[in-house]
Amino acid sequence: MKIGIDIDDTITNTWLDSMHHYSELFGIPMEDLKKSKPYYNAVKEGFTIDEYFKMVMPIYDYVVPTVSLKENVASVLKDLHEKGHEIIFISSRGDGYTNAYSSTKAYLEKNNIIYDKMFLGFSLDKARVCLDEKVDLFIDDNYNHCLEVKNAGIKVLMFENYYNKDCLEFEHLKNWNDIYKYIK
Repeated sequence: MKIGIDIDDTITNTWLDSMHHYSELFGIPMEDLKKSKPYYNAVKEGFTIDEYFKMVMPIYDYVVPTVSLKENVASVLKDLHEKGHEIIFISSRGDGYTNAYSSTKAYLEKNNIIYDKMFLGFSLDKARVCLDEKVDLFIDDNYNHCLEVKNAGIKVLMFENYYNKDCLEFEHLKNWNDIYKYIK
């Protein structure tokens, strides 16, 4: 089976681990950020997307390489890969990074994350990548990405986070052990 997987907040805890930087950078109380949707959605009322990226670019390169992994993700992906599944990362990482590909590759290697291919880009059409790569199952935390991929006819699992619990049209899984059981 070919499995397409998002990176930020699907295999990592990027939003939770970088939230305090957003609080300092944008002057938004942590309590408000903990109730908001992540990243630009948390600040879009006061900043254009260009202003946002100009502000976050200095922090991405040093914060994101230090974010923690979701529990058991490395061992689950390793086991799935050993059982013959192809792991394809499909991430919106792009703008905001000096070099998204090399920094992401280094992060995955440092954390012993096994994968076969990686596609990155802020304006990446995840549904198109899934179709081109003949992905059988797609896992993401973002409602819009899940919807686009589902509408392309591909099975979708939503990795559940506090900000997507109300998106009930997708099957939610809360951790990588549950994803492993689902795939197995």
